[in-house]
Amino acid sequence: MAKKIIAVAGATGSQGGGLVRAILADPSGEFTARALTRNIDSEKAKALAKLGAEVVETDVDDVESLKRAFKNAYGAFCVTFFWEHMSPEKETSQARNLAKAAEHAGVQNVIWSTLEDSRKSIPLNDDRMPTLQVKYKVPHLDSKADADDDFRKQSDIHASNG
Repeated sequence: MAKKIIAVAGATGSQGGGLVRAILADPSGEFTARALTRNIDSEKAKALAKLGAEVVETDVDDVESLKRAFKNAYGAFCVTFFWEHMSPEKETSQARNLAKAAEHAGVQNVIWSTLEDSRKSIPLNDDRMPTLQVKYKVPHLDSKADADDDFRKQSDIHASNG
């Protein structure tokens, strides 16, 4: 029986890389890893390929490349890269691209690596902490939280279809 594919965004980073290595460390398990990366020629990507991962070049800014990367995947691990660009809008857009692609590909199980929305504890009108860029208290947390509903919607679709 063929192993179920888990597509891992950010596979050469700390979170994604750890997950890919954990999946591959269980050769008798029912899963295999598809490592999604921007640069398949990087040393980290080559190391994952040597361990047995299917390494696929993709771009979280390009939903079509993500759809191709998620094709035939049973599960997906989704993470974004705020510290690379430091743009809350780009963070939210990338997260939504991941959710849309997973939904389009029919991925059955999606793990979204998010963070707590600081605005739940400190509302925008609370001046104990400055409001940044009009709508954030902590941009790298709040921008991920802005995309949480997209991932919930994707999981609700599969919960009702599966």
